[in-house]
Amino acid sequence: MFKIESYITPIILNYLAKYVKNIRPQDFQVSLWEGEVTFQNLDLRLDVLEQELSLPFEFLSGHIHELVIQVPWTKITSEPIKVLINTIEFVLKAKTEEHGAKSSAGNSPQHTSVMEGAAKAERKDDETSSMSSGLAMKIVNNINVQCQNIILKYVEEDIVVSMNVQYLSYCPANELWQPAMVDVNPHKVLMRKLINISDLTICLDKRNSAGQIDVCQEPVLYRCTLEIRFLRKYNSSSLATSSITRIGIFTQALDLNLSSLQIPMLMRLIKFLTSLSGDSSTDDDLCCSNKERVADRATDTSGSSYLSWAWNLLPSFTFEEPDEVDSGSDDVPGHTKDVGIYIEELNFTLKNSEFINDAIMGGIKRIRYTPIVRFTFGGLYFERVAVKEIDWCSTKAGLSSIYVEPLGQYRTEDTPESLALLETSPYTNMRSFIDKSLFDEQCMIADRGWGVTNYDDYVTRITDDYLIFRSPVFALDIITYRSPTGYCESKDANITANISGMKIPDIHKQCRLLSSGITFRLNETFMQRKSKYMIQVQQPNQRL
Repeated sequence: MFKIESYITPIILNYLAKYVKNIRPQDFQVSLWEGEVTFQNLDLRLDVLEQELSLPFEFLSGHIHELVIQVPWTKITSEPIKVLINTIEFVLKAKTEEHGAKSSAGNSPQHTSVMEGAAKAERKDDETSSMSSGLAMKIVNNINVQCQNIILKYVEEDIVVSMNVQYLSYCPANELWQPAMVDVNPHKVLMRKLINISDLTICLDKRNSAGQIDVCQEPVLYRCTLEIRFLRKYNSSSLATSSITRIGIFTQALDLNLSSLQIPMLMRLIKFLTSLSGDSSTDDDLCCSNKERVADRATDTSGSSYLSWAWNLLPSFTFEEPDEVDSGSDDVPGHTKDVGIYIEELNFTLKNSEFINDAIMGGIKRIRYTPIVRFTFGGLYFERVAVKEIDWCSTKAGLSSIYVEPLGQYRTEDTPESLALLETSPYTNMRSFIDKSLFDEQCMIADRGWGVTNYDDYVTRITDDYLIFRSPVFALDIITYRSPTGYCESKDANITANISGMKIPDIHKQCRLLSSGITFRLNETFMQRKSKYMIQVQQPNQRL
């Protein structure tokens, strides 16, 4: 007689053994059958994480203090499996060429044996598989994950970036983006995943030659709350040619603080990240035929961006791709990827900082901060929709309000009405910047206004008035598209000779920049003291 415990338990334990060292599924099978199993002090398989995530970073260490798996066997169809993690720590650094070559050599024998064990556990006879596949899909897809105290450290020479998350939850969601048990149609998949992050704090510090931080600086980001929504839609009959992946990140308030000691470190990190995300494509890519490029991109949908790998972390199902594509499908050909970031209010404070010796505390070195200026932005958004198969990319960004004021000794003695160096009229429609996003309650997946991939339709829908409606103060719109009929010849004579008369698709780029309603004010007090501050940054104190 078939029992769901004998089918689900091996899947859970073998999936855990894939990422955790020294886990023997057979040792914990009985405990999981009883409804709960607890693991203490687990070391993660760093090589597997690097291969799964495909990040340009190397994991130096990964550790879980406590992990609890709870399975409600008596209510398995109505309540989700819960995975509770208490304190998980990671340490990363930039990946070197030697490490990249070593990691690409292949999986370790132990990891291979684990995967073979998982395959054997999931290998059932046809009758049992047909009876349990639908129920197993529902159970696995509705797993809930809750993490408390996530610690992530990144080390780059003398720079240390520390991130701490007090609480993170991950669960499936219904059409209203509320946590719920959901069913998945294996032929027309529409999955929603919800991630909530509470108390996110990021610190940027400098360590000495011994690898220690002498004085901890104030956090760059302090106790931020984020909501992340994932949406995936595709038909199993057209999986090889079309799909939709949307990722939305929203926060109500983002408070950033940056000191003069942290600016050089931040610039170095930005330069490093920019070098990693640089486009490695060359003119040779344009010389390939359209058919070949579409085939290559259809089979390689991972690794195109550092945000695309996020979906791979979520439970998914593998479908056999059909030999023929359903011509009656309504999906637009191409793998559409949409990433959106939405910030209701962003406060950025710039401070001057210097090391001092505190005589009261016995000469202990500490940092003294002097606030300079605060930037307050309202209704920010950034969206990028890309379809590589048809060379389409649209980027939109907007800003709904600005308020810039000097702080502390940089304030002027004028009336309060003129304290702002720059300000705009307050915007009345507080939610216009999330229009047609995953956070818009009026937007449905069938509404194609968010992801138009045709130039004529795009300019018809995304007008200047619409951009100003979403962000009255500042709006930026950039589209890159391929001409439907036009072609251009290569400027390189060698390339032209090699392609033997092959035509290169004509790629166009169009940019719109709209702005209105900004008032500038400059006062003599701020400019004089700001100039003094700039001199201090260019010629820092010898004690620094």
